[in-house]
Amino acid sequence: MELHRPDPIRLTNADPQGRLVLRGGLLAGGESADVAVDRGSGLISDVGFVAAREGDVDEDCRGKVILPAGVEAHAHLDKAFLSADTPVPADLDAGVAEWFARVGDLTHESFVERATQTIEALVVHGTTTIRTHVDIASLHGLRGVHALIEVRDRIHARGLADIELVGLAAPLGGSSGEPVRRLLAAAIDAGIDVVGASPDIADDPVGATTDVVNAAVRSGLPMDVHTDQTVDPALFYLPELIRQVRSHGLTGVVASHCVSLASQPIDVQRRIADELAEAGIAVFTMPLSSLFLFGWEKLECPPRGVTAINTLRDAGVIVAAGADNVQDPFFPYGRCDPFETAGVLALVAHLTADQAWDMVSGAARQALGRESVSVSVGSRADLVAIEGTNLTNALSMASEERTVLHRGRIVARTSTKRSLLA
Repeated sequence: MELHRPDPIRLTNADPQGRLVLRGGLLAGGESADVAVDRGSGLISDVGFVAAREGDVDEDCRGKVILPAGVEAHAHLDKAFLSADTPVPADLDAGVAEWFARVGDLTHESFVERATQTIEALVVHGTTTIRTHVDIASLHGLRGVHALIEVRDRIHARGLADIELVGLAAPLGGSSGEPVRRLLAAAIDAGIDVVGASPDIADDPVGATTDVVNAAVRSGLPMDVHTDQTVDPALFYLPELIRQVRSHGLTGVVASHCVSLASQPIDVQRRIADELAEAGIAVFTMPLSSLFLFGWEKLECPPRGVTAINTLRDAGVIVAAGADNVQDPFFPYGRCDPFETAGVLALVAHLTADQAWDMVSGAARQALGRESVSVSVGSRADLVAIEGTNLTNALSMASEERTVLHRGRIVARTSTKRSLLA
């Protein structure tokens, strides 16, 4: 995928004085509004009718809905775009096996190239904040970590997006044990931002949970743990994670996937949801890959493969969504687009457009501990303007016609041309 980044985008925002004005746009509800951005601070200075003044730089947003930019809350940039010569996985175990069969042969350059390609595609589609997991395993050590730290720092230098890395203790022969503990400690020293693991598919799930919790306690870093990636109600390790988080008083904790929670009786779902809310643990769901990976063997009423989204939301748990895998050994589809994630999420969880977009934007920022973003005066101008008449229409159409701002500067612009010839 080659992305065209014209030089005028950079020149447009080179002057730190004056305003960038998004002219003729629409708010989420369809109301007309200009949005003025102070180019010095990168903050929104006016919303509504904005009178022109000398020094303004205008961006034509007629026919576009202006929204807070998307957040990719759960990516795997080290795995992305490897599906071209990879068999389609029949389930999660098949994806894991194929990934570990290939990862040892991947070069530093391959990690860097594919991760950069994915980030650029995410930005072009309107995502300006990205949390990505990167595997740590004895098979390839910290190769992926070092590559993605390099990518993160380059992206930050370009001012393209905010990136944070989760060091994911990978379950090769079990994700607990002294070798993996040492590798995770080395990844922390190297500069990862978050500690993580997949204890639910480790040989010793409780021990693996203890390892990552202890790493979070020692380092003071946030924690994001893959857990319960199964529709089997008998495999349910979320209560153990809650217990350990509570016992250590940890904050900034995310439980990713939590699929088997939706297979529990409703009274169990509600009790666990209340406990998650009390412990301050956010939950990330990944509708695209989960719908694909789970339920192949269920020919009657196959499960949807996502967590108990609305039960969690009703209990006050912060619930956000990510795209997870993109065209890799786990999931051969995906286009690095928050509107794709939100659109599928709205269908699978029976959400309004506002609720679905919040889960890939506002709620995700809150769970990551990031400042909130809104189309209002004083907010940081991380925005996406997308063709549409209102949010619901924009989510339905998912047009490629978009303008993306990060920290008050235009970082991507996509235009399309349509011709009806008969």
